[in-house]
Amino acid sequence: MMDLHIHSHWSDGEHSPRELVQSAIQKGLSAIALTDHDTLAGLQELKEAGKELGLPVYGGIEISCTQRDGRQLHLLGYAIPEDRQNAVEAFCRPFRLDRNRAVLDCAKTLQRAGYPVTEERVQALAGPGGDVCKQYIMQILIASGLCTELYGPLYRNLFKKQADGTPGIAALSFSTAKPVEAVQCIVASGGIAVLAHPGQYGNFDEVPQLVAVGLQGIEAFHPKHNAHDTARCLELAKKYGLVVTGGSDFHGKYGEGEQLGEYGVEDFPFPERKKVGEAFNDH
Repeated sequence: MMDLHIHSHWSDGEHSPRELVQSAIQKGLSAIALTDHDTLAGLQELKEAGKELGLPVYGGIEISCTQRDGRQLHLLGYAIPEDRQNAVEAFCRPFRLDRNRAVLDCAKTLQRAGYPVTEERVQALAGPGGDVCKQYIMQILIASGLCTELYGPLYRNLFKKQADGTPGIAALSFSTAKPVEAVQCIVASGGIAVLAHPGQYGNFDEVPQLVAVGLQGIEAFHPKHNAHDTARCLELAKKYGLVVTGGSDFHGKYGEGEQLGEYGVEDFPFPERKKVGEAFNDH
């Protein structure tokens, strides 16, 4: 099993790339791909750990997008040659920085509302890249005894729409990429663009326009997909000639219970791209 959708502490995951490689070996996985949110910063550590420990590892990224009707859409990018990764980082940097700003603004809002959250406490939980996420806020609230679970009632009350339609006081607002431009960025950089878990956010109708600008794959196997979602992905893959990918979307303690290797594919879906510059291990 290859798990091609995993997050590290370079974005909103718990573990380092090296720890993920070690865990994958313990679980008997044949390969993993690191797909952190809007950054490729963890790929060098991933590559070194994979070579040292003998596990094939694939480089990737997950770009945060918003489609035309306001729904979230996530785009996976694989096999980006190392000498072109700076262009992808530059494309994603404004969105990553704006998300950091939104999370820290949220911390200030909650502090004013009387919650034991400060910018400093949130920033102290950041990984090596300094990026922050709303899960850190929830971790602080758990440590303070205000709740016992990351995505429970308090999370929904603070971050999600309320029964009357108003947003929670901690609802985040930050800029994201346009899906077409994100696909074009990945393709122009020599990478492979894959639509991530379209069943989660209802992105199926976006497939034709994304295929038109270079989309090459669709993630069918994912913990947020039911049987209907997976079947629809497979139908679209057949219709548009897309490759099928899958992964656990593993985040460690910052996730929703997904397990490393729980979802994936048996073979790397882009066999002709197994060796692309420094993007992959030389296995």
